[in-house]
Amino acid sequence: MAMITDGQRHKNGFEDNGIECRPWSDLPIDILDIIARKLDIVDHVSFRAACKNWREIQGLPLVNAPWMMGHRWDVDENDENVYSLCSFSLLTAKWNHVTRNKFEREGFRDLYGAAICASKHGWLLLQKSNLSFFYNPYTNSIIKLPDLNLSFNRTTFSSVPSSPDCFCFAIQSSKDSLKIYIHVCQPSDHKWTTFELDGIRKAVEDVVYCNGTFYCVFSGGVLGGFDLASREWSFLNILSIPEASFWSRAHMMESHGQLWLVCPSNCFEVFKFNWLSQLWVKTHTLGCRALFLGCTSFLVSAEGETSSFADKIYYHSDYVSSYYSMETKQSYRCESTPPRLGTQRIWIQPPEQV
Repeated sequence: MAMITDGQRHKNGFEDNGIECRPWSDLPIDILDIIARKLDIVDHVSFRAACKNWREIQGLPLVNAPWMMGHRWDVDENDENVYSLCSFSLLTAKWNHVTRNKFEREGFRDLYGAAICASKHGWLLLQKSNLSFFYNPYTNSIIKLPDLNLSFNRTTFSSVPSSPDCFCFAIQSSKDSLKIYIHVCQPSDHKWTTFELDGIRKAVEDVVYCNGTFYCVFSGGVLGGFDLASREWSFLNILSIPEASFWSRAHMMESHGQLWLVCPSNCFEVFKFNWLSQLWVKTHTLGCRALFLGCTSFLVSAEGETSSFADKIYYHSDYVSSYYSMETKQSYRCESTPPRLGTQRIWIQPPEQV
C-alpha cells in the first residue's frame, strides 16, 4: 500500500495534525507473525503473497520437505454433512495445524470413507469402490473423475489436476493373474481408457510418473513403462532383485529423471535405476538426500535447514512415524507427529508459495 500523498492528507483531514501515515508493509514482523498464526493455511499463503516484506513471517513453516498429514472422514449427526478432518505437522518444528473442511450433504455424501491413493502438488487422489476423485485439503476443492468399475492396485497422476496436461493412471496386476490391466484418463474425460496386456504373474508394487511415462515396478524389481504419447507398454528390466527383499510393499520415487526403489526387508534396501545397464543398483548411502515413504513417496534434498534429514528414510507404521538411519542401520521414532485423528497418514507437499 502506497504512502498517503499531501492531497490525500488534506482530503481526509490529516493535514497539520502530526499523524505520520506509513504503509501496512512496514508492520513489525512479530505483529505479522501473531496475525498469521490466526489464519487458516490458504489464507496464510495469500497473506504472505500480499507483500514482499510479509514473506518473512514464521506463522506457517516453509521447508523443502513434505508435511506429515493425518486424515479421516466424519459426518455431523445433526446436518448429515460430510467433513474432512486433516492434521498437518512439520518434522523440523513443534508445529501442527488442524482443518475441518465441510461438504454439503447433497452430491458429496458418497465421498465418506474414500481412501487416499496418491499425493502430489498438494492434491490427493482418493478412491472408494468405483468412485475416484481429486481433493485439495488446502483449498477444499474437489475434482471428480469418471467411475472406474475395475479394481486396481496402484495409481498416480502426472501433474496438477486443474491443468490440461494432467493424466491419471491406474494399474491392476497380481501373481495369480495372466493379465495386466492399465487404466488412463484425464479429469475432463467421461470414461477411463483400459488396456489389457499379457501379465507376468507378479504383483505391482508402486508406480511413478517421469518425463511422459508412467513407470511400474513389480515384485522382484521388474520394471515396466507406459508411454503416454504412443500408448505403448514395454518392460525395461526383467532381472530380479531377490524376492526376500519384497516381504512388504516396496516404494518407488522419481527425482530429476532418476528412479529410486526402497525395499523394507529386515532393514531398508535402497536401489537406483541405471538407465544404461537397465539394472537396479544398490546404494548404501543417500548423501544429502532424504526419502519419505507412503502412498506416494518423495525424495528431497537435505541441506541447510533440512540437513537433519540427510541420509534418512521416513515412514509410517501403525500409529507412529519413524525414520531409518542409513548410517546407523537403526530406526527411531519421530518426535513430531500429528494428532491421532485419522487412520491414514501420508506425506503431502506444502501449499504452493507465491
